Amino acid sequence: MTSPDGAVGFRMRVQVAERDLHRFPKDDDLLGENLFELLKDALSGGRVPRPAMLVLRDRQVDQFDLLPVLQSGGWSAQRLLGGLVGRENVDCAALIGALVVRPGRRQEAAHQAAVCFVEWPDNRWWTAWQPLDARNRLVGPEPLVRRAIDGWPKPNGVGGWFATARRDRVRLELKPVDDAPIH
Repeated sequence: MTSPDGAVGFRMRVQVAERDLHRFPKDDDLLGENLFELLKDALSGGRVPRPAMLVLRDRQVDQFDLLPVLQSGGWSAQRLLGGLVGRENVDCAALIGALVVRPGRRQEAAHQAAVCFVEWPDNRWWTAWQPLDARNRLVGPEPLVRRAIDGWPKPNGVGGWFATARRDRVRLELKPVDDAPIH
C-alpha cells in the first residue's frame, strides 16, 4: 500500500539472530559453501526452502522471507532487495532457496534448482546451484559453483542489489507489526 507521502508499506516475515562466524564466516568461499550446505540440509529433511534473503552484518544476520515479494506482482523486487542491503553496516547479502533457473535465458530450459547467490558491496559475488528433480531431490553429485573473481559473468536475474541501493538511493525502514518484538 502507498501512503500519501509516497512511502510504500509491505509485510514480510523477518528473523534476526546473532551472527555465528563459524556458520557465517567472513571468507567468501567458506560463507558460500556453508550457505549451500544449509540449503542441502533443508532439502534432505524433505523441506523445499522458500526463497529468502540473508543480510549479514558484523554481529547480526537478518533473514527475510521473499515469497510474498515474489508473489505480489507489481512490486520491484530488485528495489526492495536494494533497500534491504542499503542499510548501514551490511557485510554481504545472500539469496537462497529453491528457485526456477533458466540457463541461457531459454524459457524451455527452465527448471527448479537449489540456489545460493552471495553478493558483497563491491559487487563481487559467489554462486552455487544444483538442479532438483520432480521430488525436490538434488540431481548430480555437486553444485555448479561460479565466482566473479574468476571472470564469470554474473548470472541473469540475481544480484546487483548494492548497485541498485546506491544508484536509486533506496532507503528502507523496518519496523515490527503492531509493536511485536523482533526475534
